[in-house]
Amino acid sequence: MRLSASLLYSSLLLTLFAIGCTEPEKPATKEEAAQLARSLENSMNKKSAAKFNEALDVASLQKRIQEAGSQKIDTRIVDGAMKELKSGQLGSQIIQALGKTGTYQLVKQYEKDKNQHLVFRMYANSKLNYHDLEVIKKKDQVKISDVFIYMTGENLSATLAESALLMTENLDNLTEMDKNRLNNIKRIRQLINQEEYTKAQALYKELPAVLKQTKLFQMMYVQIAAGLGNDEYLKAMTDYKKSYPNAANVYLLMIDAYILKEEYDNALQAVNQLDSLINKDPFLDYYRGLIYKMTGNKAKQLEHFESLNASMPGFSDGTLELLITYLDAEETDKAVALVTNKKSNYKKIDKEQRETIYSLYPEFKKQLGADAD
Repeated sequence: MRLSASLLYSSLLLTLFAIGCTEPEKPATKEEAAQLARSLENSMNKKSAAKFNEALDVASLQKRIQEAGSQKIDTRIVDGAMKELKSGQLGSQIIQALGKTGTYQLVKQYEKDKNQHLVFRMYANSKLNYHDLEVIKKKDQVKISDVFIYMTGENLSATLAESALLMTENLDNLTEMDKNRLNNIKRIRQLINQEEYTKAQALYKELPAVLKQTKLFQMMYVQIAAGLGNDEYLKAMTDYKKSYPNAANVYLLMIDAYILKEEYDNALQAVNQLDSLINKDPFLDYYRGLIYKMTGNKAKQLEHFESLNASMPGFSDGTLELLITYLDAEETDKAVALVTNKKSNYKKIDKEQRETIYSLYPEFKKQLGADAD
């Protein structure tokens, strides 16, 4: 195996998300994990990866990668990935994916196998994901030892181990051209974040076939296909489900697929199953409200958008949907009360959208008066 090629591959290990003596891991307390959660949420929503990168314990993650790979992984491949992790690549990629308006919010905290866990919701550009952070303590510092990423349906350590093991077993069999094309992996991720999906697809097609057969790369293509039109997106999601019908991320993935196929009952079931997996996130009432809106069930649409607003009054997309629901029902007084509530993020709704609402509902603008500005 050529060392240079193995290091090139390490960039993949971060696009989706020598073991020596390490400090012993200890459980963090509930209060310590809660303090870390507040720090991470504040930092990430200010679009700074500093706290996340500082909290990620690379040595603990590396240990879990080797364990997940049954100690069969070429350590040079893992070392290359760890070098990038130490430089803050993972946290920076999350910030890049959040963009200017995305949010990273704590959903719940729980304990499993004596370790505290923090579940964060990542929502950006109408795309949903969850990160379940395993929290430990080392050298009296509270750290993140692994991350279960809902979009991939597995721990980050398992994803990295699977990929590193694949390269350990197959890199020597790749042609020189295929090895050179490993350079494209990081570029593909950049193009996805830049919403240059056609260019990303072209580079993806050039990747070695052995890689594109894996779960990791099929998931990457689903992300690319999301920007290539409904038909290609639906095909990519359906193909993924056929390959991995029992994957933990199928519920999250198939919400869009069922909506595109107008299978709204199945879409609702997928939302509810995802909610059960997380063990309740009030944000998912947003998806329920949208699905009932598509079916024309105005009573259920109203029920879920009001429930969402009661739990998350600062969520501007939810405010917009509830506002339109009230206005369509000619409940102008309720619409005015909604947007003038101090907890409302109405002014964060795009100005052009607000002007469209005023033109469609002039009585609403009239009652708002100065608050319409």
